[in-house]
Amino acid sequence: PPTNIVFSKVTENSLTVSWTKPKSKINGFKVTYTHTEEGEPVSVSVDSEDSTVGLSRLSPGSSYEVNVISILGLDESDPIKDLVMTLPDPPTDLRAVNVTDTKALLLWRPALAAIDKYAIVYGSETGSGRDGDGPRDLQASNVTPRTAQLSWKPPSNPAGSYRLTYQTEGQEMKEVIVDASVTEYNLTRLHPGSKYTVQLQAEGGGRYTTAISTEFTTGTLRFPFPTDCSQELLNGIRTSGEVEIFPQGKHGTPMMVYCDMETDGGGWTVFQRRKDGSVDFFRGWKEYIKGFGDLSGEFWLGETLLHNLTTMTRMILRVDLRDRDQSVFAKYSTFEVAKRNYKLTVGGYSGTAGDSLSYHNNRVFSTRDRDPTPFITRCAMSYRGGWWYKNCHEANLNGLYGIDVKHQGVIWTSWKGKLFSIPFTEMKMRPAAFSPPTRG
Repeated sequence: PPTNIVFSKVTENSLTVSWTKPKSKINGFKVTYTHTEEGEPVSVSVDSEDSTVGLSRLSPGSSYEVNVISILGLDESDPIKDLVMTLPDPPTDLRAVNVTDTKALLLWRPALAAIDKYAIVYGSETGSGRDGDGPRDLQASNVTPRTAQLSWKPPSNPAGSYRLTYQTEGQEMKEVIVDASVTEYNLTRLHPGSKYTVQLQAEGGGRYTTAISTEFTTGTLRFPFPTDCSQELLNGIRTSGEVEIFPQGKHGTPMMVYCDMETDGGGWTVFQRRKDGSVDFFRGWKEYIKGFGDLSGEFWLGETLLHNLTTMTRMILRVDLRDRDQSVFAKYSTFEVAKRNYKLTVGGYSGTAGDSLSYHNNRVFSTRDRDPTPFITRCAMSYRGGWWYKNCHEANLNGLYGIDVKHQGVIWTSWKGKLFSIPFTEMKMRPAAFSPPTRG
């Protein structure tokens, strides 16, 4: 047998085995290594001239039994054995979060090896030039109930970027990385009537300066957690656009919706818009349930939200239709979408477009892949949309954009007939009890 087994160059996943050759003639060596807890033996053959071999792809922090035997023809010598332990692998991805002027939370990815403990060595890097040279004079201005503008003076040494964190009690901390070229940042989607703490650090070469901080309190609103666009209008927001609402009240999940604050007194929560054909409306049940598209472009808000909003309080519906410089509307004093199959209840028409929706009263919603009550024809497949089809439609506002044939277009029969696809449509709702504020 060989003698004097020696291990060298031991790392977390490799090592080198050496031994002393026997004096007698041999053809070669066989080195076998086995993970002592869970391994199958693995063997490597070595030429008779060599007396060293590297083992790789080992597990970190693990014990291996290694044995070496001499081979002559078909004969094998007794083995020479020893145990060796690989090094534990290092932890990785070290980062600091929730950094304040006196505290920091460290996170890392643990070692794969079973280890006893980690040693953390830290010290302040005074004299490195980063600590004393941070941004200065952090201030909040233009504070509204939901927004605030932050500004600061840059450090004298250029920063790589800024890290900005902000938090209010009861909410998790938010962090944004800001480009080094700017010295102001707008915070949005803040909670009304809340005290915020903001911290700012400059980063350069992977090191952060000491944080500077400021505090501000957002303004109060009549409806700090508006359930729909009418409450947002009563909050004083008079321009149309995307707004965060809370359909279940304060503790529910917020939703972004588009509010029409100008038409007919404003306060309308828009749930459908067609204007350029950029979004495909010939979609399946699941997508119609959760909604799709772009709130500032073409979209469908989703049946789940329609149901939630129309059952919370009695709603009225308004449909706006446009073709170049012509515009008409249909208004309905009753509008509800049920939970079961999203059945439509609609009635009480007034307006200039003609009544094409009452035909669909009491119909369930159907899409190309789901029709709960099929008639002679599968309407959603035939007319290329998701809708409260009957047999089949007088209105088809989710039909194919710009298609004037086969009654498959964006149709409102009582205005333009079934062979004209309307270029602009919007469907919107607001509470029946709402009375618009007088505009100053």
